[in-house]
Amino acid sequence: MSTTHASTPLITVCIPHWQVRDMMAICLRSIRRHSQKYPLEVIVVDNGSRDASLDWLRSLTWIRLIERPGESVANWPANVFTAWDEALRVARGEFFVTMHSDVFVKRDDWLDPLLREMAAEGRVAAAGAWKLALESPFYAWQKRVLGSAVAGVKRLAGRRARSSWREGHYPRDYCAMYRRAVLLNHDLTFCPAPDEITGGYTIARQLWDKGFATRMIPVWEMARNIVHVAHGTAAVSSAKPLQHRAAQLKAERRARALFAQEWIQQLRDETSLDTI
Repeated sequence: MSTTHASTPLITVCIPHWQVRDMMAICLRSIRRHSQKYPLEVIVVDNGSRDASLDWLRSLTWIRLIERPGESVANWPANVFTAWDEALRVARGEFFVTMHSDVFVKRDDWLDPLLREMAAEGRVAAAGAWKLALESPFYAWQKRVLGSAVAGVKRLAGRRARSSWREGHYPRDYCAMYRRAVLLNHDLTFCPAPDEITGGYTIARQLWDKGFATRMIPVWEMARNIVHVAHGTAAVSSAKPLQHRAAQLKAERRARALFAQEWIQQLRDETSLDTI
């Protein structure tokens, strides 16, 4: 991709995929439309797709495709973390961005907040934001209150305690930026330890243990630049349902509401973004 910022280092964006062509098409087209100012490398790691989505990915000459035919939905979500680990070793970028296939870019400066935080003073090795949610502010507040209460009960019950600050201040992996050399030089992994929370905590915890800092972007700023459907792949793939029916129905409603928006429909129809 071309760039107007010659001083910006190469950025690698890595997206795991499994049989969600329609969603992945919107994700990739949104990246292509809104990333012309950045020197960008896009890596897609396919975790064993056996439908037409794999042939479509093979046709995209502007991405780097890693095929892992031995993977399947049965290995999810572990193969999401191993996909990032594998791509990290072959990526060329100074910065490595983890991304989900249900994340869609809205603005041409979408990576600027991440780059800003990575340039902050100190040993900053990662930057990102907390969860984005397509939900009402009141519902989000309810989740925070209930989540705090549940965390307190768990600690009283003798479960392994963690700092409440750390639990709420690590870059979520739906769209987070890392210094690739730091992760490689310290042999870090995105794969969680047993009983460890995921979603970006694992890699952040390892960085903290090595003396590196992580930076948080305000959620409102991240939401201005991207949309994260959250469980969007489960909402469009019958082969990968969520564990609870209520969560499944909520994910499907979120996906339907987003796909009805005009800018998403335009990306769905703009097949010219698939070619050079």
